[in-house]
Parts: sequence; C-alpha cells; structure tokens
Amino acid sequence: GGGGGDKDKGKVAQTVASFASGCASGVLSAVILQPMDVLKTKMQGDVLKTGEAKSVWSVTRNTIRQGGIKGLWTGTKPAVVRVGLGIGVYMATIEVLRKKFGETQEDGSVKITPVYALATGAFARSIATVLVSPITVVKTRVEYFGAMPRKNFIQCLNKLVKKEGIGGLYRGVVPNIISSVPFSGIYYSLYTTMQGKMIEHVDQPPIVRNLVSSSFAALIATVLTQPADILRTQAQLEFTNANAYRMLYNRCRQLGFQTLFIGSAPRFAKRTLQAVLVWTVYEELFRIVREKKSVLMTS
Repeated sequence: GGGGGDKDKGKVAQTVASFASGCASGVLSAVILQPMDVLKTKMQGDVLKTGEAKSVWSVTRNTIRQGGIKGLWTGTKPAVVRVGLGIGVYMATIEVLRKKFGETQEDGSVKITPVYALATGAFARSIATVLVSPITVVKTRVEYFGAMPRKNFIQCLNKLVKKEGIGGLYRGVVPNIISSVPFSGIYYSLYTTMQGKMIEHVDQPPIVRNLVSSSFAALIATVLTQPADILRTQAQLEFTNANAYRMLYNRCRQLGFQTLFIGSAPRFAKRTLQAVLVWTVYEELFRIVREKKSVLMTS
C-alpha cells in the first residue's frame, strides 16, 4: 500500500520538523543567555583557582570592566554550534524514542509513562553530550580565559589536540554526563508530570503551563546536579595536574560544602529561561507544523 509510504513520509517530516524547531529555539536561547554561562564559568573558575568565592554582581562588574558589555558574550560562537547540534540531536532522538515507547493519541500527540520519559531523556542527552564534548571544552576555556586572538574554532580544536591529545577533547565528559543526564531526566519527567497535572486541574493557556512546569522542573534539577557541574568546569579548565576530584575536595574542606553550589544562581536562571524559551518555541513551532499537516491532509 501507498498508505505506508505516506505514513513514513509523515514520520520523516515530523522528525525533520522536530530537529529544525529544536535547533532554532536552541540557537536563539544560546545567544540570548550566553552571559549566564560566562558568569557561571568565571564564578566556578575563580573559586577553584584562587579559593575566593565571588558574588554574581562582582563577577559581572569585573567582566564588563575587562571587556565591556560584549565581554559577557564571550564564547557565543562555540555556544551556538554546541547548542544547535546538541539540541537537534537530542530532540530528534527523543522524537524517535517517544514514538517507539509511547502511545500516539487521537490528536497526534504522544503519551509516555514517567519511567520511559526518564530513560528517553537520559539516553538522548548522553548521545548529545558525548557528540558535542570537544565544543564544550573549547567553550568553557574561552569563557574563562577569554577568546584567543584571531583564532577560529577549528584552530582552537587543533591546538587542543596538539597540546593534550584526543583525550583533551573529551576532558570532563564523565562529570558532564553526570550533570546533564540526570538534569535532563529529572527535568523531563518533572516537566511532563506537572504539565499533565495542570492540564487535569488548571485551565490555563499552554504558554503559562509551560512556564510554571519548566521553572519548577529546572529549579529542582539544577540544585541536584550542581556539584557535578562544578566538577566538569574544573576538569575542563585544568588549572593544575592534580586530579579534578581531589582539587575540588580540598576546596570544599577549605571553604565549606557550599563550594559545590557556586555558580548555581546563573545556572538556574539560564536553565529556567532556556527551558522556557526552548520548549515554548519548540512546542509552538511544532504545533504550527502539526496543524499545517492536518490542514494539508484534510484538504
């Protein structure tokens, strides 16, 4: 039957739509929210390097003093590449897995159990994290040390490989997976659960549901995964040859347990705003694509 072919075409179209909406919304949020990443990396870097915990405001002031307002957008290029690729891969993987493990509803949406949602989110994020690891290393270094004059992204990668071998490109990939995979899993399952609850009990426009669900999910997920995030920064900045874990442990003994949560304010702000931006743009774009498709099919 011709029906099967059309169905497959529809599937491919939906995955492409998913990839495109994911990339577009991701790139948009990467550019807008890059200052949050710069501040977080600098706050974490400073406490690891000098043992001095600085506030968001003092780091912001220093950054602007050194490089003007545009200093806050250092590392935007690798950020855009990383997010575009990462979110694209992540969304497309989720789309494929949701179809496999979820039940498609009458209106074309897919219902998935919280456990499958968790597993799907975690698997998709792991693949994306490993794929973009080299970009993440360059991005973190540029954010902390500043951009290398007249060096483009590929030259930075080359220099890194020459100096530190292929392993350098995957520096901090384990803590990176430990911080971003649980983040995605926790975030995605809290987000979907809360969305479901709100649809049942509260009659709110979708954008409000999105906002409330994603900021709640982002808060919990940020707090739980922050210690792994500072480990990632530590491993990628590579201040000394001392083992990343040992160095962080010593800092904690010296400055107290709260060292692990340094930089969580900009990270939470970024994650919440990013979640809202990405999912809102993504779900809206996706809804438009779906409506267009149903119009085409009925006409």
